[in-house]
Amino acid sequence: MTFKLLPLAFALASASTFAAEAVDQPKIWSGDVEFGYTNLSGNTEESTTVGKFNLLRESAPWKFAAHVEGLASEKDEERTAEKYSAFTRLEYNFTAKNYVFGRVSYEEDKFNGYENQYTATSGLGWNVYDLDTFDWDLEGGVGYRAGKLEDPLLEDEEETIVRLSTLVDWKFSETGTFTQLLSTEIGDENTISYSKTAIKVQVIGQVSLKLSYNIKYTEEVPDGTEHADKETVVSVTYSF
Repeated sequence: MTFKLLPLAFALASASTFAAEAVDQPKIWSGDVEFGYTNLSGNTEESTTVGKFNLLRESAPWKFAAHVEGLASEKDEERTAEKYSAFTRLEYNFTAKNYVFGRVSYEEDKFNGYENQYTATSGLGWNVYDLDTFDWDLEGGVGYRAGKLEDPLLEDEEETIVRLSTLVDWKFSETGTFTQLLSTEIGDENTISYSKTAIKVQVIGQVSLKLSYNIKYTEEVPDGTEHADKETVVSVTYSF
């Protein structure tokens, strides 16, 4: 009887060892899915839908990130906003505090006078602080930007740019985080700057509520277009 139980004991021991190794193994992939919807009715019928997807892979000394988002608004059955954007970036830490990065982004906005805009940049980054509750990065690099204008009479934009950015990620409580991104892409013909502010509070499990306020400021814009494009979004986020 003892001999017959040996294979079973061996199998259970192997399963326990595998489970322990799986727990000890660091998590490489992470991300979140975000969805927001607002609707106003009465004298004015207005609705806004937002969707975002983030993916992150960290395996020292490499880090890969990808982001996709879309926003659409309608007022009195007329489309008032529609835009899509995406970016990917790859980092390599050559010291504990310094890294090199490459970044490619794409934007499409039906109401800003451009058919599309895309950039490709690379440069150096410095991790100023890397604490359990506070992280701060500074980056600088050079690259290329191209923008296709909706007006066929206007010349499309193509130029070399300098990119500067700073990112703060602060975990101010067990369930709450604050993030602030400031970036600018400076060229001879145009300068485009971004501010992205967000507060995320965990509600239950992997589900959180998120409030974000984003500004895109374009120094030179087509006629009839505002310099600052602003959006305030309340959304639900599921992290994995």
